[in-house]
Amino acid sequence: MTIETKRKQGESMSVFLRRFSEQVKRSGVVNQFKRGRFYAKPKSRGLKKTDALERKTHQEKLTYLKKVGKIK
Repeated sequence: MTIETKRKQGESMSVFLRRFSEQVKRSGVVNQFKRGRFYAKPKSRGLKKTDALERKTHQEKLTYLKKVGKIK
């Protein structure tokens, strides 16, 4: 979706910017962008399992290193 706005002859910059911002608000482009900004696609079942396995092995490694005294 594109918004084209041309400056009218003799129109001041402030009036032009106000008119442009009103067109952007009415079109809903900003709201649409904000809605999809933090959307993350749902993970597949296999990907969830591999992520959980990685977390578990990492946690086990950390607990081992703490027990041995390599990290505090």
